[in-house]
Amino acid sequence: MARSGLSLSVRCRRQRGYLLQELLLGLLLAVVLVTLVFKATGTAGRSFGRLQDELQLQEARRHILAQLEKTVCYDAQSVSLQADGKISCRMLEGGKQVTVYSDKQGVYQRTRTNKGTGVNPVSLEEVGVFRWQVRRCSPQMLCVSFSLYRNGRSLRVTQYFICYSARITDDA
Repeated sequence: MARSGLSLSVRCRRQRGYLLQELLLGLLLAVVLVTLVFKATGTAGRSFGRLQDELQLQEARRHILAQLEKTVCYDAQSVSLQADGKISCRMLEGGKQVTVYSDKQGVYQRTRTNKGTGVNPVSLEEVGVFRWQVRRCSPQMLCVSFSLYRNGRSLRVTQYFICYSARITDDA
């Protein structure tokens, strides 16, 4: 009887708790799962950052080219290219002179009227603009090229503009 009572108490103990090996195995699996979740989250975060950088570069490209197209192609009466890469436009609106140029990793538009002068950024602040080049292809076609940089990512842009109401001249 003593023997059956001993085996009964051992059996009850085993049913109530876990072995140390089982606890360690469960802890190891939990650590592996947490590590995999953190690694996936970090990878997803880096991918999202890269995607956001690419979108910013594309948005900066679109914004610069849209502003240049409006100024040079539609609103300019005459366009002259300067040796330092500046684009000077005399506008159809009376007495308005617009100069588009690259300076300090950005593209700017200086507007002069009879009432004064103002400078506005054309490029986005978060994106750097480098290697700004302007050349005349024909009396009505202009080629603008530049590079955009953000967080180690870059985008090379080359665009041809046709000036509908202006002739392009070189001041160089």
